[in-house]
Amino acid sequence: MTLKNSLTAATAFPAPRKIGLCFPEHFSEAEEICTGVNNWLGQYAVSAWTLPLPQSFSETFREKLSSSIEETDLLICVGGDGTVLKAFELVSSRNIPVLGIRLGRLGFLAEVIESEIQQTLREVMENRSLLFERNLIDGLVVGHGASFSALNDIVIGRDSIGSTISILAEIDGTLVAEYRADAVIIATATGSTGYSLSAGGPVLHPSERSILMTPVAPHLTRSNSLIVLPQSEIKLTLVRGNESGALLSFDGIRQHHLNNGDSIMVKSSDRVAKFVTTNGGHDFYSKVAKRLGWLRADYVSVHDNPNEPN
Repeated sequence: MTLKNSLTAATAFPAPRKIGLCFPEHFSEAEEICTGVNNWLGQYAVSAWTLPLPQSFSETFREKLSSSIEETDLLICVGGDGTVLKAFELVSSRNIPVLGIRLGRLGFLAEVIESEIQQTLREVMENRSLLFERNLIDGLVVGHGASFSALNDIVIGRDSIGSTISILAEIDGTLVAEYRADAVIIATATGSTGYSLSAGGPVLHPSERSILMTPVAPHLTRSNSLIVLPQSEIKLTLVRGNESGALLSFDGIRQHHLNNGDSIMVKSSDRVAKFVTTNGGHDFYSKVAKRLGWLRADYVSVHDNPNEPN
């Protein structure tokens, strides 16, 4: 299934029969919310399992998870966008949709706040929610056989402080830049509100399939982001790294060491990430404006309450 480049990508999501609940290990507030959600779901004919997420995933952890994941229709993640990314990495190959409950300051993947939990879950369990698709990108390390997908971004960055690295960037075989920088970010529309944004990249609507290429702190190089067509292929080659090379990161979760001369090919994935929502992404720009502080607080208050006196 491929992503449609419009809000019509949101389709009806049938009430799930088996739900997974996950939260960061040792995060007591998130654990309490998961317990409350589990208890609340008891009024519906649904089975549920709960999973604390460790800082890193061992193969043993992944194997133990397999039996719980079987036939799961929805994974609810309590925490922040980082928790959602980690959870998605666990279930991405199984095509399981994700619903994020936000406890952190920001949250573009974990959209539901604590006060909205019961209303959102009621809509999910009563067939009134939607399934929204987000683009993924695939990265292949040339000659090494290492290939992974990313929901947010793929980053080549220096592995120590003190010097820049040099990266050649090609699009569809055409050399477009040599970046002498701290890193180069290849981001999806979903990732456009993450690391890429902090490096000066633009914000894309999450239904957009285009890919962003953004250098981080480039030295003697223009710092423009490039918006690359979804059907194009990007090749990044590490020309000069630190003495130990550089690091390749997929969503900040999986890492791969690169030596000088190594290349990675990045393109849009044939797969998509699925998220459950109650609005289909229609208020994305409103969320961006409020969470990134683009509007004065007094204006936001008047705008949300037009009858309120100035």
